Amino acid sequence: MKAALRILFYVPLGAVILFFSFANRGPVTVSLDPFPNDQFALGSFEAPLFLVVLAAMAVGVIAGGFSSWVSHLSVRRAAKEARAEAQRVRGEVEQLRQQALASLPQSDAPASGVHSLLRK
Repeated sequence: MKAALRILFYVPLGAVILFFSFANRGPVTVSLDPFPNDQFALGSFEAPLFLVVLAAMAVGVIAGGFSSWVSHLSVRRAAKEARAEAQRVRGEVEQLRQQALASLPQSDAPASGVHSLLRK
């Protein structure tokens, strides 16, 4: 099911990107200098328009992902601490269960009531 949904999403997306790339092959000048000056040429280059647009989108996706990752650091840290605490408590419960079982009188009769609950 997931594979079919992926195909239904990615094939049209790929077609749109492909058609966009074919339609916008013309070169554009990209300048990194906000104040163009003939004395100091600070980096300008020509590239196809589709490449500039797709590169800008890729940079935006990467920046957004990084921003999201950084903003969730505290949540991941709290989850890690909660998992460690739960593991510690599980060990403590198991230890107390073993102590309770050890303190029960041994009998040959079938376990019933509290004894059966503790033995589970």
